[in-house]
Amino acid sequence: MITTHEKRALGVVLVCGCYMMYSLHYATMKWMGNLFGVWQLLFIRSIVMVFATIMMKPSVCREVIRSPYKGATAVRALFQIACTFCFFAAAKLMPLGQVTTLYAAAPVIIVLLAIPILGEEVGRASWAAVVLGMIGTVIAANPTGSLNPVPTLLAFASGIFWALAVIYTRKAATRESTQAQLLTTGCVFCLVSGLLMDWTTPANWFEIGMCAILGIEILLAQMLFFEGYRFAPASVLAPLEYQSLIWVSILGFVMFGDVPTIHTVVGATLIVTAGILLTLYGNTRKPVMR
Repeated sequence: MITTHEKRALGVVLVCGCYMMYSLHYATMKWMGNLFGVWQLLFIRSIVMVFATIMMKPSVCREVIRSPYKGATAVRALFQIACTFCFFAAAKLMPLGQVTTLYAAAPVIIVLLAIPILGEEVGRASWAAVVLGMIGTVIAANPTGSLNPVPTLLAFASGIFWALAVIYTRKAATRESTQAQLLTTGCVFCLVSGLLMDWTTPANWFEIGMCAILGIEILLAQMLFFEGYRFAPASVLAPLEYQSLIWVSILGFVMFGDVPTIHTVVGATLIVTAGILLTLYGNTRKPVMR
């Protein structure tokens, strides 16, 4: 199979939109963090995603039941849950900048795993984009102090789990519809978060509306994510995750008044450069899926 330049470009655009929406989603979760616990927010967003998916495609329930790939999709969802847990657990024990820096190893892991698992060929431009993006992320995060072993391992584990989730997405993207993947993922998240959450009833219609918006954000982010990996190789799309830092900086300033530091500006410049390098000179070939 040959991945055309147009398909690869579409995959890049969709994934860029995905990480922009993910950044908005986590900014919304941070804003709502004073109202509800993390597990309840995960449950709310997931239940909204499940119902919205069924409304978009009523036949998706039968599709998931009959699908021979729902097990792999469920495992991918578990990787995502593990990633979320490890990230927030590490963030409680060390500065968020350090967590972000360690988590930034995920794109490198994705590129490495894409070679043996997906059989993708990784070109020099992709490797250069990964390295440049990581350097930019380290500069922007500006980590200080010594690293505590426990949160360090948790942060690295978060990156590994996310890399595995991305690889599973690419491996199943052409075998199962986006709606089926959304429904299975949403159901797994609902089950796990529902068992672990402490429920707090929304106080008014505004809070209920914000809960609905939270679900819509993750629905759009997941849709763009699944569709993007349907069109382009994981090794090409993985470095684009670095752009999340740019969106987080913008949203942090707009929503919370956080002024970007010189480290953020310099790091963001390198991240944008990595994205341009990847888009112009990234891989154009995709082998037969294994």
